[in-house]
Amino acid sequence: MAMRRRTRMTRALALVLCAALAGGCDGSAVRAPAARRTLRPLAIESVGVEPKTLRLSAGSPNVAIRYTLTQPATVHVDLVDEDGRLAQRLSPGRQDAGMQSVAWSGAAFQGAPAPSGVYRYVIDATGDDGAHVVHDPSPQTGGEELIARDFAFDKTTKRLEWVLPKAGYARLRAGLEGFPHLRTLMDWTPTEGGRHQLDWDGLDASGLIKLEEHPKLSIRLTAFALPDNTVIVEGSPTAAAQTDQPPIYPPMTKGPNAYLHARHRRQDCGEAGLRVDFPEGLPQNSEGRPILSGQVPVRVTIDPAQAARIVNRRFEVVIYEDLTVLFEEEESANPFNFLWDTSKLPPGEHLLTINLLSYDDHYGVATVPVTVTAAPAEPPGAFPAPPEQP
Repeated sequence: MAMRRRTRMTRALALVLCAALAGGCDGSAVRAPAARRTLRPLAIESVGVEPKTLRLSAGSPNVAIRYTLTQPATVHVDLVDEDGRLAQRLSPGRQDAGMQSVAWSGAAFQGAPAPSGVYRYVIDATGDDGAHVVHDPSPQTGGEELIARDFAFDKTTKRLEWVLPKAGYARLRAGLEGFPHLRTLMDWTPTEGGRHQLDWDGLDASGLIKLEEHPKLSIRLTAFALPDNTVIVEGSPTAAAQTDQPPIYPPMTKGPNAYLHARHRRQDCGEAGLRVDFPEGLPQNSEGRPILSGQVPVRVTIDPAQAARIVNRRFEVVIYEDLTVLFEEEESANPFNFLWDTSKLPPGEHLLTINLLSYDDHYGVATVPVTVTAAPAEPPGAFPAPPEQP
């Protein structure tokens, strides 16, 4: 009797053990209760754009802004210019969880093409439960100085080459070691990351100086990174910015730890145009170059479009006579006037070069050819009328 009870208990324990395992003792599976699925909070992930540059004048295809939603959400994507003005809003509506994309043709409001420049895309998503997230890493990304790799100038092909580690603004200058600065080949141009080439004729801005042959040739590339969520637009040259729209986003500027030029507003960052005037009535040679002798008044005027920002930040002017420093004025005014004594120069062709250097690292350059003669000086006339201020 006791033996039969022990046998029944042993069988009961075996059945309980079998039920606890993945399969029953008769070979059939024992189903466990279905696990509850835990939904992730709404997030926008794996964001990118392809291609990085939209070339409207070349008939480039649309750019695709891609992203992943962790939950279904109603989405809109804003394209914002560098001043914070809304250029276009793309509204794909409600989208499922997973990888999604929206396309931008480069059209601004009213269908007009967007002007050339850099635009950041801001992705706004609202979940079915009311959760709201925004993807805009521009305040945290970009602005750091970029160091180009493999920079080289081939004098045979007259081609500059370099590799930029990521997309950024680039400035390329040519001059002589230590100064003067003689030509800006790229003036904070939006540039993709990767390998680049630029053909250069080897001349200065005036076309008079063969820089490529000078033993002290200096070519310098400086750059700083664009925010991660940006598109470079090479727009129609006739496209006009929507300046009548008030900004609804902060401008694309960086904090105090960013590279100097990343902290400038784009319209406040660039080289200044210069105009050099001699008194009216001076004789000219067959090529239209002024003929000078003795002491000659010279006036240097900053292009009115850049004058206010340059003057407000203060600047100095350096004068070069045939690329040799003549004198320097550390606290200059606009216009800047000086008396050039040409009596110490041998008769013949000479170059007068002006370098303007603003205190926040912007330049202006002008080089003018003149003919110097030992003949008695003509009485100086009046300067030509200055350019009108905008």
